[in-house]
Amino acid sequence: SGPLGAKNGTMLQVGEELLYEVSYSFFHIGTIRTHVVDKEVRNGKTVYKSVADIDSNPSLSWLVDLHIRFYSEIDDSVFSYAWISNDSTEKEIYFRRFKFDYSNNRALLEKGKIFPGGDRSVEGIDTVSITERCQDGLSLYYYARENVLQKKQVRVATLIEKKQEYTFINFMNKISGIEIDAVNHPIEVVEFDGKAEYVGVFGLTGGFRGWFSNDDARIPIVARMNVILGSIKIELVKWTRTGWQPPLYVEKADE
Repeated sequence: SGPLGAKNGTMLQVGEELLYEVSYSFFHIGTIRTHVVDKEVRNGKTVYKSVADIDSNPSLSWLVDLHIRFYSEIDDSVFSYAWISNDSTEKEIYFRRFKFDYSNNRALLEKGKIFPGGDRSVEGIDTVSITERCQDGLSLYYYARENVLQKKQVRVATLIEKKQEYTFINFMNKISGIEIDAVNHPIEVVEFDGKAEYVGVFGLTGGFRGWFSNDDARIPIVARMNVILGSIKIELVKWTRTGWQPPLYVEKADE
């Protein structure tokens, strides 16, 4: 298993692609695909570019038809610089973009539409005051991965809509084994839980729990989240990551 507080940079890997199935009760309601697409050095800092595609199950279109792409730029200490959401759920594509201006304690929020040719029409610009470095909805996922091997409780500033909100995360460094359909052995995982004090994507609100691989990659294996409907389960079904295999969980004699 990875050392406590493994060195920065081992978790973020350009080219990593992870596919998750989202289920509610016994309904398969959609998929989430995350992809670290690129990195560049900007003002002496390495900035990683990541995308998440959230798509509802086409056979449930009578109930929910959701197609959202998040794009996030994060530094190697895993804070957000910019975030874009393209929502093509309706006939038109709506976008929202945050740009963080930390030196002036503010974030700029643009909203508008994207036309079929790709042109953007900005319909509103807001300035949101922030008191510290923030996470967006996607960078928060990488922040949890970066810190999951530690033992600490944190209150993380998170920008949602036009307001700085907070996400509470309790990193317990609690090791156990978990089974998923995609892997034919129990995976050694480290568990954490937390609480969102706001309503986010999918109607995510309230408590959540996650089980990430107990190694340097810290791959999210299973997560359970409360949404307005109830509880959803998010489970890893496919992955592409150089050199990664799910770590085998072996029960210790004293467990």
